Amino acid sequence: MYLRKYEVFFIVDPDLSDDDAKSLEQKLKDVVQREGGRVLTYSSWGKRKLAYPVKKRTRGHYFLMEIAGDPDLPVELERNMRLDDRVLKFITVKLEDRFEPEDELRPEETSAEEASSESEPEPVDTGDAEPSDTSQADVVDAKEETQEEKGE
Repeated sequence: MYLRKYEVFFIVDPDLSDDDAKSLEQKLKDVVQREGGRVLTYSSWGKRKLAYPVKKRTRGHYFLMEIAGDPDLPVELERNMRLDDRVLKFITVKLEDRFEPEDELRPEETSAEEASSESEPEPVDTGDAEPSDTSQADVVDAKEETQEEKGE
């Protein structure tokens, strides 16, 4: 069964106690699980200054959560965040339309594979399809000729 993968970024009141922040985290995770989704990652970015005041606050505690679920999941999650006064702002972005959690490797497995495949670095493509035959002096001469033509 295919799910959709979402990234939910939200900012909460920076004056919340640790217990309140944990209860909010548990509430959001429960909403995701109740709707048949899975929390893939949940990370705190810490307290930071806001770009502009939100609900008379100039600072906020930033959180990032990646989830997988049905298309109805973000609707219910956003409804719960909208009703909770502790959440100042939130945004949900769809990352993948067809996501299968079983196909995604665990971070430990990925880092082990990368370490074993680091034998030779790949060449970097600079975007030049063919080498240039003109030298820097030719380019300068061409610019001077064009300027002289405009002056005459």
